[in-house]
Amino acid sequence: MKAWILSLIFCSSLSLTAQGVLQYALNADDTFKVEQQAKQHITQDINGVDQIIDNNLKSVMQFKVVKVAQDVITLEMTFQHLKMVMSSPELGELLNADTANLDDSDLTSQMFKGTLNIPVTLIMERTGKIQSISGGDALIASMFKAANITDGATIEANKAQFEKQFGSDALSNSFEQMTYFLPAKAVSLNDTWENVYQGDLKAINKWTLLAYNEATYTVSGTADVTMSNIDENVTMVLTGSQKTTIHANSKTGLFEEITVDGVYMGNTQIKAQNVDVPTKISSTITYKILN
Repeated sequence: MKAWILSLIFCSSLSLTAQGVLQYALNADDTFKVEQQAKQHITQDINGVDQIIDNNLKSVMQFKVVKVAQDVITLEMTFQHLKMVMSSPELGELLNADTANLDDSDLTSQMFKGTLNIPVTLIMERTGKIQSISGGDALIASMFKAANITDGATIEANKAQFEKQFGSDALSNSFEQMTYFLPAKAVSLNDTWENVYQGDLKAINKWTLLAYNEATYTVSGTADVTMSNIDENVTMVLTGSQKTTIHANSKTGLFEEITVDGVYMGNTQIKAQNVDVPTKISSTITYKILN
């Protein structure tokens, strides 16, 4: 789900007086590390009984600025750590995968280890809009290799599901949700602007510059969201809203913390049984700079 999907914000230097342009301005060879923590609470009404699933994801990503041009910035990202825990009050712990796990028999943890230190290249506009991402195919191939999965038929049968999370298109849409919030115009305090996220989590965003001084600036956002996850077995379409708060350093432009809270409701259609299951997802995602 896009909600897991992994994300980031990049350092910038900002100049804002009475009115000015907020944009990313990076230097080649800049590096920074981002920690993401995501919590997702899923409730499904199955024959009048609530089934609850809690997902918790933690990741650490390292970024390096490779090239800076007039209109775009090229960055390289590598995963440094990835952990996911899935649990249920009724069923207990369903999954605990961690790249720090030393147990070679844990297949999911081994696949997660395959994501580590595999470079993904992002080309980003100065507003944060992602023009392109490459490296997703290599990331997925490394995951299969790390788990010692070499059978072509098995890889082909599972590749599409991995592409939903780690493919280049999925990564592009996911990262953009956390990078693309700056305006393409000059703004003053309390000015607003809009943009749109595409993909499995489509959002129509409205942003506001709440505060700015020489040390910090704050941007808030609200969005109407459609979340979808569609494959041959299940169709899930949820609608809802989310709120984003971004605190950043005006001198470097680097965010200090981002919080995204969302609530989405709708139905999950199980095609084999021709059943619609009422579904609600509440999520909180935070991003922090570690260096």
